[in-house]
Amino acid sequence: MSTDIEVTEVVNQVVEKEIIRWPSSLVAELAERRCIIVLGSGVSASSKSSVGKSPKDWDGFLREGIKRMNNEDAKVVATELCNKKNYLDAAQIMKDHINLGDYDDFFQEEFNPRDIYQPSAIHKTIMLLDPKVVVTTNYDKIYDNLCMQQPSYNVLKYYDNNIIDDIRSRKRLVLKAHGCVSNTKQTILTRGDYFEARDKYSSFYRVLDSLFLVNTLLFIGNGLSDPDINLLLENANIAAKCSRPHYILSGDNWNMSVKKAIKSTYNLEFLEYPAGQYDLIPEALNDLLSLVLEHRNENGLQ
Repeated sequence: MSTDIEVTEVVNQVVEKEIIRWPSSLVAELAERRCIIVLGSGVSASSKSSVGKSPKDWDGFLREGIKRMNNEDAKVVATELCNKKNYLDAAQIMKDHINLGDYDDFFQEEFNPRDIYQPSAIHKTIMLLDPKVVVTTNYDKIYDNLCMQQPSYNVLKYYDNNIIDDIRSRKRLVLKAHGCVSNTKQTILTRGDYFEARDKYSSFYRVLDSLFLVNTLLFIGNGLSDPDINLLLENANIAAKCSRPHYILSGDNWNMSVKKAIKSTYNLEFLEYPAGQYDLIPEALNDLLSLVLEHRNENGLQ
């Protein structure tokens, strides 16, 4: 699929030293569109507004919300849960102790500010990889708006009912598994929200689970302390035996025993960059894009 964004805008330098050694099987699966890219809050955090503000990650978002709670005791409990990275329960407490109107205002301020967030180099490179399906757990519209500037894209929320029609069409899809800031009432933030959505909109999640089981997954901007990725991994039943792994872009500061357990449990392979050096990620993704485009050119793929 052609885009109005020139490849040279993103792939603009030769990588002298590989930051990440991209597996050839992953390159082929991306090139042949058998890979679903899953975007987490880390991708949104790479964006900036005109005044240099970036969207908060899960932890930052919840802590800002906790400040707005109307019960001091509940604030203490929610903060303790954040400190323990128990974000789902912290979110439930936060949501239960904020006025509904204030909650909607807070959501809009964080994810849909007047000074809009601009797509980053990471967003642009992901779009140029041109996957058939991108799944995002982000509420913002940064990637959505970028894609909708191009022809033949559609953005679907979990409560939309035309997912099958669009999957079987030539359209490129952005699936918002946790809703969108455009409809705050239907954003999924807490454990209760998640299971209510799974029950009420079970057809969407059955399709999503099926997609995850028959495609390779590449997680970008997701941390394993982030409830988004944990819920997605569990629901996709990634522990099912398969010789082809899924992949997560991650810092290289994992304990070896923990990493081994995660690999064996979720069939998840780590693609590591130097921990904390997030500025290297756009270059690493540029390298991946070059490999994918080369594969497509060599094999006559569009």
